[in-house]
Amino acid sequence: MIVLGIDPSSTSTGYGLIEEVRQRQYRYLDCGCIRPGAGLAFEDRLVFIYDHLMQLLTRCTPDAVAVESTFFGKDAAAAAKLGQARGVILLAARKAGRPIAHYPPAEVKKSVVGHGRATKEQVRFMVCRLLALKELPRSLDASDALAIALCHCFQPGRHLPPPSARRRPEVEALLQRVVRR
Repeated sequence: MIVLGIDPSSTSTGYGLIEEVRQRQYRYLDCGCIRPGAGLAFEDRLVFIYDHLMQLLTRCTPDAVAVESTFFGKDAAAAAKLGQARGVILLAARKAGRPIAHYPPAEVKKSVVGHGRATKEQVRFMVCRLLALKELPRSLDASDALAIALCHCFQPGRHLPPPSARRRPEVEALLQRVVRR
């Protein structure tokens, strides 16, 4: 199973792609950040995030997308912008036909580090250990996204089809004909 973890932001959306090779054995595939230019209007940043995420979803074809839930701080304007960026991310994942899972920040930290108040540096350290990375991810946003993907893999009773069970277009067409009869 391939999982794309996403750490939403309107300025630096982190993504992390991992594969569950066997139960409790994971392989790092890719990570990075989608960074719209600081000079772009907010609406154009959202378009930039959407376009780049759609390219990533098309190129990598993950079996699931795991997204960090919105954290509501004291700054209402920042929370609104984060919510809008998150909405664009959810739209892209849904348009790509991928199942979406949501995890609050404390749950991600607890699943990877062992407690919900871990620092970003502690999360990055544990991500490196769990994925046997030789180098630290350059961005904390990218390591957070890898942690979100790991958190999804750690969930008991995930109900996601294995890659071989995805419906091919010809199978879907056959099912549609059978249902119409």
